[in-house]
Amino acid sequence: MAAAILLPVALAFWIGLSMLLEWERESRINSVREMARAKSFQIDREIAAAEASLRGMAQSESLRTSDFARMHRWASAINASHPWSWTMLADQDGRALFNTLVPFGAPLPAAPGKWAQGVTPASGTRVSGYFIGTLAQRPTVSVDVAAPVTPGKHYIISQIFDVRYFERILNHDNMGPDWVVGIFDAAGTTIVRNRHAHSTVGKPMRPDFLAATRASNSGVFRHTTHDGAEVYGVFTRSRSSNWTVVIGVPVAQIEAAARTATLYAAMALMLLMGLALAVAIFLGNKLETALRDAAAAARSLGRRALPRPEPTRVEEVDALLTGLHHTSEALAHESAVRQALQEEREQLLLSEQHARRMAEGQSRAKDNFLAMLGHELRNPLAAIAGAMAVLEMPALKPEIAHNAREISRRQMRHLTRIVDDLLDVQRILSGKIVLQHARVDLADVLRGCCEAKKLVDAGNHHWTVEVEEAWIDGDRTRIEQIVDNLLHNAIKYTPAGGHITVRGRSQDGRALVEVSDTGVGIAPELLPVIFDVLVQGPTSIDRAQGGLGLGLALVKQLAALHGGAVQVESAGHGQGSRFTVSFPLAGALDAGAAKGTDAEPAANAA
Repeated sequence: MAAAILLPVALAFWIGLSMLLEWERESRINSVREMARAKSFQIDREIAAAEASLRGMAQSESLRTSDFARMHRWASAINASHPWSWTMLADQDGRALFNTLVPFGAPLPAAPGKWAQGVTPASGTRVSGYFIGTLAQRPTVSVDVAAPVTPGKHYIISQIFDVRYFERILNHDNMGPDWVVGIFDAAGTTIVRNRHAHSTVGKPMRPDFLAATRASNSGVFRHTTHDGAEVYGVFTRSRSSNWTVVIGVPVAQIEAAARTATLYAAMALMLLMGLALAVAIFLGNKLETALRDAAAAARSLGRRALPRPEPTRVEEVDALLTGLHHTSEALAHESAVRQALQEEREQLLLSEQHARRMAEGQSRAKDNFLAMLGHELRNPLAAIAGAMAVLEMPALKPEIAHNAREISRRQMRHLTRIVDDLLDVQRILSGKIVLQHARVDLADVLRGCCEAKKLVDAGNHHWTVEVEEAWIDGDRTRIEQIVDNLLHNAIKYTPAGGHITVRGRSQDGRALVEVSDTGVGIAPELLPVIFDVLVQGPTSIDRAQGGLGLGLALVKQLAALHGGAVQVESAGHGQGSRFTVSFPLAGALDAGAAKGTDAEPAANAA
């Protein structure tokens, strides 16, 4: 009995200490991570200050008038308080015009620099990596800003830092003397380091550590430094400069601190367990008396003689069970009544909540539909009004008039499609739609619809069409409407350059149509309701994609009228989607006789 109690307690105690040790270790590492983030923020602040100063020079009158001497004096005054930083002005090919490191007019390197190709007004601010300065002949980094003066011409203003400028960032009051702190550029080259800087600056970081920093903006990597010390390398990467700050803390320090905290916690837990055991013994003695009193109280609740419960060989518990058994039937009946009332109340509450959610959903759907309908009607009407205004202009050129008429026709077709969709949905929901049944070759329908959509697509997407002959009994116009809606959605929600694949085949007595794309995909929460009326994915405020959320609802209803079904698959946002519509194949009539040949697959890749 004692072992059965103590073993789980000991196991729980050991697990708790292990979790506490891990928590303490993570807590220490998190404090180092915050320190690394603070240093990265200091770097960003220095770079932002340099960029602001450079942009002020780029907007100066001296630069526009090519008064480089005045700019040299200005930049020299700014750098007077920063001995490890200087300013350089170069033309757009990288030829230095002045450098505050030397007096104005002193000879400067005349060769153009390839680095200038990456600094243009369009590319924004450039933060370099580690390099040896041509004039200074020492390890440096730079912040480069393009300063346009005339169209097609710009200067490059650079704030150059000796890497020792950043040594002050490495110091921190809470860092141990054997901590290793380093700053690395985007390529993983060491810019500055607090220990053994003479032998490490300009050297690349370890390949395994470089891979870890490339995989994440921040993290922890346990490794051995160049000095042979095993450390936890806590790193974070700056968003503005893409530099990486790494703080290496000896593993022994982290583990020792965590173990010390865990030891104190273990001692406290053992003390508490001892106290708990003493309290349990004391309470156990009191429990015996309490159980006897409870048995007497229970016997007083009921007087009806009932079968005596099976003995448990524990006198106190047997007495309690005997007494409580007298009241069990009454309590059970009361509990059953109370439970029934509770279940009824909960069922009523669930019904009320469900009805309220349905009403709210219907209200939102109505409001969204009215808003979308107004927007969809306003855009083409505005375009038609604009085209009509153009046609009323005097001395109008024929080609402008032709374009205006084309705009009007195109927008009228758009309005017609909207109205047709609304009417089709109304007819289907009211059961008034009538199908003109005939034998239809699904392959012929797919080819025709795809050819028409390719003309509209104008080569914006890559098309793959693979169809086999499959005869079904249905309304050709409505089947074409199903395919047209699916292709319309594939074009609309697939970015230019994406792939659209259309397949038609027969399988297990069904004719299958598959339309897949590499477009924006469908959110998981929309998949169960995507075929409901007025359901759409999230759209931007400018309603660039358009639509009333009727197309897929029409596809589902029209497929059902043909005895078919539709389903959709999508892995989520940006993963594309695949719609599959199935129809029952036509009866035992020889479909091949209508065509005169056996079905042959046809493939067309565009």
